[in-house]
Amino acid sequence: MTHAFTIFWGKRLLLLGLVVLPLVLTGCQRSLMRAPVMFDQSRADPFSNLPESQRHGNATIFYATNRKASPGSSEGPYGRSRASSLILGQLNVEFGKDLSWDELMEKTIGPLGGKRPALTVDPPEEYGSLLTTAPPRVVKDATGDDRDEIEVRFLNRKDPGRGAFRFAEALNAEMQATNHKEVYVYIHGYRNSFIDAIESAASLHHYNGRRGAVITFAWPSQKHLLDYLEDRESATYAVSDLRQLLVFLADHTDAERINIVAHSMGTFLTSNTLREMRLIGYDKSPEQLHQRFRIDNVVLVAPDIDVDVLQKRFFREGFHDIPRQMTIYTSPDDKALAWATRLLFGIIRAGSITGDYLDETQRLWLKSHPHVSIIDITGQKTYGLGHSHHTENPGVASDLFLLLAHDLTPSERGLAITPETNVWGFPKGYGEAVRQIAERYYPLIEENPETGVEDTATADREINPPPTPLSPSPEAATAAP
Repeated sequence: MTHAFTIFWGKRLLLLGLVVLPLVLTGCQRSLMRAPVMFDQSRADPFSNLPESQRHGNATIFYATNRKASPGSSEGPYGRSRASSLILGQLNVEFGKDLSWDELMEKTIGPLGGKRPALTVDPPEEYGSLLTTAPPRVVKDATGDDRDEIEVRFLNRKDPGRGAFRFAEALNAEMQATNHKEVYVYIHGYRNSFIDAIESAASLHHYNGRRGAVITFAWPSQKHLLDYLEDRESATYAVSDLRQLLVFLADHTDAERINIVAHSMGTFLTSNTLREMRLIGYDKSPEQLHQRFRIDNVVLVAPDIDVDVLQKRFFREGFHDIPRQMTIYTSPDDKALAWATRLLFGIIRAGSITGDYLDETQRLWLKSHPHVSIIDITGQKTYGLGHSHHTENPGVASDLFLLLAHDLTPSERGLAITPETNVWGFPKGYGEAVRQIAERYYPLIEENPETGVEDTATADREINPPPTPLSPSPEAATAAP
């Protein structure tokens, strides 16, 4: 008894030492993300093509969650427990308090600084479950001559259900209202509440110009510091639900492009989902898979995945064939992944690697698969623990939105490749360079000569030609996707 007691508490204290110390420094977002550096002191306007009807201080965020409802909880309408099916809905997020569109723009683009607008999440409007994720229907039939025997059958559900179709109609209406037939699915990481995930998705949606419709996939993360290993199990639990959601979006919405942004442990969930989709379509070419699922960009931010598992289980089995483009952001300075590595007995996480880690075969593989980009963010500061690059790193956020909004290659986005490793990075002077790139790809805010007030250029304004890519060497140019 004493020995077992010692082992139990010894493990808990080990977890406490490895996990609590770095993570107590983190907190809920509760405010708009840090502005991308390309919009600071810049005339680039990501909202120039947004219809007037969408220019207000609120945004619609859709959600798909397999968390059980928790009315009255401080963590939001859905808690930590696992639900038996995927629940679909939408809610409203307010940026600041009663801000006009012009006031919100002053805090979003142009000369930035000061306090960021707070985010307020309204109560949800629930549509119902995606029934293909629900438990099988139980059918009992009387059999035999005297009808006294009972046969029990379990029937998988093939009809998504009326709630799911209403959800699809709402997505289609949102895409039509913004003039972009695109869906963005955001998948959060470890230790996120439902509200945390919604707020991150709202920030990304805002700085992406509020293009199309955004869905938060909120899997049942526990939110407790000592539940890291349990969260990995919950991420695995959510794989089939995410797969069926992506299939439903391809089959029943008007989306021409489905983009996925996953963070931390959410990348583990996403990678397993893409692997399943590839194995199901094992006899299809990548082009046929793109046509079937319409998955365009998959972005893995700070992937909390065993680096060997990433290579053997995911890349070798073709998970990268599902999207048209895959981008992976890594940082050797990620403190959260460093602690995860120590917790998992020294197994390096994929989000911590640099080009120096790759062997010759892996480097050649990257060169022969230009639609897969590994980006080492060294030199770009991620605030906090150096883990949330998508919301806490103004340089990475700039690169992310140039990718999502304009479908630019890494070289067109101002990145530089290391020819020896085929890994991309941020060159010196990136901040000023990316502002110039943004001002060439986005319409500009122009000063009204009569009022002296800056006005957004009209949507049909002639946009400047693309910038000249920053190529560090002839070898880099030949290796660029």
